[in-house]
Amino acid sequence: MKIRVFLGTGGVGKTSVAAAAALQAALDGDKCLVLTIDPALRLRTALQLKPGKGQQKVPLDSFSTKGELWAAMLDVGATLNRAVQLYSKQEQADVVLKHPIYQLLVASLAGLPELLAIERLDQALKDGFNTIVVDTAPSRHAFEFLDKPEFFVQLVSFPVVQLVGRTYKWWERSPLSKLSRKSLELYSRVESLLGATLVRQILDFYSVFFNIAEGYADRATHSASLLRDPRTTAFCIVTTPLKADRDGEYFLRELKKRRFPVKSLIMNRIWPPLESSLSPDGPPLMQQAVEWYRDVSVAHQRAWEKAQHEFGNRIPKLIRVPELTQDIDGLEALHRITQSIGET
Repeated sequence: MKIRVFLGTGGVGKTSVAAAAALQAALDGDKCLVLTIDPALRLRTALQLKPGKGQQKVPLDSFSTKGELWAAMLDVGATLNRAVQLYSKQEQADVVLKHPIYQLLVASLAGLPELLAIERLDQALKDGFNTIVVDTAPSRHAFEFLDKPEFFVQLVSFPVVQLVGRTYKWWERSPLSKLSRKSLELYSRVESLLGATLVRQILDFYSVFFNIAEGYADRATHSASLLRDPRTTAFCIVTTPLKADRDGEYFLRELKKRRFPVKSLIMNRIWPPLESSLSPDGPPLMQQAVEWYRDVSVAHQRAWEKAQHEFGNRIPKLIRVPELTQDIDGLEALHRITQSIGET
């Protein structure tokens, strides 16, 4: 089992590189899923996926391989629905799925995609994928899918939260509930702000949903341990020549602070040097364009050499990927990237 997590700022080609790594794993014979939690639709373009579908198998007819390549964009509603159905009894699942607070939660709760990315990873493992490639959201949002589940685990473990979740149904049916509501100033204030009906719906829903939340917390803890295990997981920083210094330092620092294993820094879109020179009597504008290209190419080479000097002793693998001559819009283009990145 292998998990590869790709991080980077916007516009560095992170999704294309992640898709290429997934393709390489499939060509090596693995059953591989590339999962994007980036709300942009770049993966759909890179793999020519059909809109409106969930997890899709990508045809590899033009390649000779026994492996499989699957792709999915994170579907919050489908992931949460599956978790409810898998980890609760049918009667409880029916109550949760029809509860008005559940519908509101799925539709509008901020941070839910980051919480469910970990759950989706666990589901992919249960589906039998032996390689999972995760394409994260850009920049600092990349760490939310790593940080928020651990915060949720701490929240669910808090004694007061456990007490409310496990005793509310009994408390609601008991004569003490009316007296308690009148005697608790805090509860009265919450009722006045949100309305008594909404507060009771929230507490009622949480009492039903709580054991599902506890199960999520257990799975999130297990998934976090897998993500920190260098035998299973590798984090790959994707950047470009002009961003490499800043991006490399930032992501390396933040990943080490969280104790996640960094395996590679991939410098994408390097302009290769010109193989030949233009004739001296060529058009002036052409001469200027050639000189401009040469200057950019030299700057990219210097950035690569600087990255080797700064990160060579801190990141196990440094990879350079040349700029392609066309957009990444299919498997053939992705295959050209795999020839540069190899096994991540």
